[in-house]
Amino acid sequence: MSIMKIGITNSNRGLGKELSTRFDNVVEGFSEDCDVFINNRHNSFKQTELLMEVFDKWKHTEKTIVNIGSRSKYPNISKGFLYSASKSALNHLSNNLRLNTDKTCRIVDINCGLLESDLPSLTYKEIADIVVWCINQPKHIEIGEMSVWEKTPYKKISEMKDETTLT
Repeated sequence: MSIMKIGITNSNRGLGKELSTRFDNVVEGFSEDCDVFINNRHNSFKQTELLMEVFDKWKHTEKTIVNIGSRSKYPNISKGFLYSASKSALNHLSNNLRLNTDKTCRIVDINCGLLESDLPSLTYKEIADIVVWCINQPKHIEIGEMSVWEKTPYKKISEMKDETTLT
C-alpha cells in the first residue's frame, strides 16, 4: 500500500500545522501528484479560486479536495463581511461542483466555528481529527459538508466578543 501524498496550504501554522503532523508525506500548497489537497488558505477569495484550479485538474480522478470553511458562511453570523462572503462563495462553488458536474473526485467542506480562541472554541486537534476521518472514508463515500463548532450558542459568543472589544 502506498503512502498518501497530501498538499496543504498554510501548513506551517494553526490548523494546517496540526494537519501536517497527521500524514507522512506532506507538501506545502497544491501539487498535481498529491492524492489529497487540503485547501486551508484564508486570503480573501483566493481559497475559492484555488478550489476551481484544483478541481479543473482533478475532476476526473479519484483524488480528494478538502476545503476548510467557516461557520461564518451562514447568513447573519459574522461581522467580518468580506471574510464571510469569501467563505460563502467557497461553499457555493463546492456545492455547484459537487452537484452539477460529472466529477469523480471527492469534495469535502469542513465549516468550523472558532478555533483556539479565548472565547469558547474547538482545538486544531479536534478539527484535524474530523478532516482525517473524512479523508479516510471509503472512496465511494463523499462527506459533502460538515459544520462543527463549540456548543455555546452563537448569540452568547457574540456578546462575549462585544465585551472583549469594549475593554
